[in-house]
Amino acid sequence: QGIIPLKVSTQMQNFSASILGGYAYTSYDPNSGDSSSLSHTLDSKVNLTYEILDKLPFDVLLGFDVNLPTGKTNLQQKDLSLLMDPDLVSITRFGEGYNFNPTLTVAKEWGDWVAGLGVGYVWRGSYDFTTDLHNYDPGGIFTTTGEIRYDFSPFWTARLFGQYAHYGKDQVQNQDYYQEGDFYMAGAGLRHSQKKWNASFTLRYLYRGKSQFQDTAGTLATPNHNNYGNEWIADLLARYLLTEEMTLWTRLQGLYIKANDFPSNSSFFVGRREKISLELGGKKSFGEHFDAGLTVKGFYMDDEASQYPVSKGDTSYRGFSVMGNLTARF
Repeated sequence: QGIIPLKVSTQMQNFSASILGGYAYTSYDPNSGDSSSLSHTLDSKVNLTYEILDKLPFDVLLGFDVNLPTGKTNLQQKDLSLLMDPDLVSITRFGEGYNFNPTLTVAKEWGDWVAGLGVGYVWRGSYDFTTDLHNYDPGGIFTTTGEIRYDFSPFWTARLFGQYAHYGKDQVQNQDYYQEGDFYMAGAGLRHSQKKWNASFTLRYLYRGKSQFQDTAGTLATPNHNNYGNEWIADLLARYLLTEEMTLWTRLQGLYIKANDFPSNSSFFVGRREKISLELGGKKSFGEHFDAGLTVKGFYMDDEASQYPVSKGDTSYRGFSVMGNLTARF
């Protein structure tokens, strides 16, 4: 997969705006069967924010995000193999409908303590998912997030954070089709900062509730087992200020997803997943107006045998990615 993203942003006092778009080329060439590839622009994301600072007992951030359907929908059946696992590629959807996401975030600081709480709702418009699946209407998403930080000293900061999301029902031709289970995330982090370097460790735990599937009668039903296993993610990040113009960093990440609780012979069984990745990167400033960066990342992932969404045996993956970026300020 090759991606060319483009982002333009501006800020005027307490108001900021940005638009993110891009182009992607994705190909899949299995050992057996037909290969497939797709080149297309991606959806464009518009982000608007307004800050209310030092006027209320707490600070307020108002946000409004819009997804513009400039990407690829109405996929042909042969292109469905390109919708790959998010642990393997960066772009897993090539296009959706109009989405609107208003958000409200409040934050308060008391000495060495900082706390924040945010709520949002995503209204997702309908679109043609494939040439055979028209008028696909994904349900809306309600989210709430929270975080507490404490500065032990000028060098040490700890934080606790969490997120909850509730998904509405997906519909096809005004018929209930699927409902994603509720999402819960809890995490903790610790950061140490010095003049020339800083390091942080973050641990996250993810739990997903039972999803509902369409049964033979055409109504949504909840299975007896959870189709997602519990998930743990650990991040270790270190940055070093080589010079005032150049910063280097490295990130080590581990992922563990437990097998779901369906029997191993069930058509909904998903086995255990283990993944480790290592990232090396650097950024250099060229004067006051330009920054350039380069990041190289490699990973190894091991999947236990699964039956869903397709039947496969134990599988191992190895891969890498390279990303370069250039930022201009004017």
